[in-house]
Amino acid sequence: MKTRLLFIVTFLAVLFINNTYSQWLAIPTVNNPICTQVASQGGSTITSDGSGGAIITWVDERNGNWDIYAQRINATGLVQWTTDGVAICTANGIQSTVAIESDGSGGAIITWQDFRNGNDYDIYAQKINSSGAVQWASDGVAICTSTSDQTLPKIAINGSGGAFITWQSGSGFAIDIYAQEINSAGTVLWPVSGIAVCTASFKQAFPAIVSDGNNGAIITWNDVRNGNDNDIYAQKINNSGVQWSANGVAVSLAADNQGSPAIASDGNNGAIIT
Repeated sequence: MKTRLLFIVTFLAVLFINNTYSQWLAIPTVNNPICTQVASQGGSTITSDGSGGAIITWVDERNGNWDIYAQRINATGLVQWTTDGVAICTANGIQSTVAIESDGSGGAIITWQDFRNGNDYDIYAQKINSSGAVQWASDGVAICTSTSDQTLPKIAINGSGGAFITWQSGSGFAIDIYAQEINSAGTVLWPVSGIAVCTASFKQAFPAIVSDGNNGAIITWNDVRNGNDNDIYAQKINNSGVQWSANGVAVSLAADNQGSPAIASDGNNGAIIT
């Protein structure tokens, strides 16, 4: 009797484990569906949910124009929110070029470029909690709605449930780098157009950002201020604004072009840039 009971308990334990950890599909050409709506989904980005899973966001054409949706998947491969995702922004016009960062509490903050006004691109953001409920204003909070295009937003947490968001502003060879801080309640903390990270001559573009681990962030970008080719510059910001030299410090002034910088924390309030 004891032997039979032990066998049954062992069998049920193995069955439970297999059921728990067999949700990830093993077929490389299939994988786990996040959204299978009609029309197109693309431009996906991803961040950790802090519990072995992830929050994924993407642009989605199910409503006839590009909107923003998100989904959470847990460590065992099961989607956690509404089938085919939660609407982050379904405003008029095109929403695209999405960036996402964990909020440190199981949710995430999402930012994107937005053409809802029909004249030029603006920057908006939205926060979603671990249960899939959006936390800020419907269709997002305006980060910058200045004239001319605001594009290519990037995001880093600020250590207080909010985020720093950076983007490029302008067009052609008159492009600068700006940033804005937003708190956990969805209130922007700096002037409505953001603060200037770099407004040097000619073109500054393709910003990247990382938290400095001390309630600030470090931003890097392509820079053509010398008028000949792209160099790499960087700037540090915190709750008070820019921290280093006006218009940033040179990371690389080597001959010819340096471009498309990527950035990661060095674990000591600084960053490594490549």
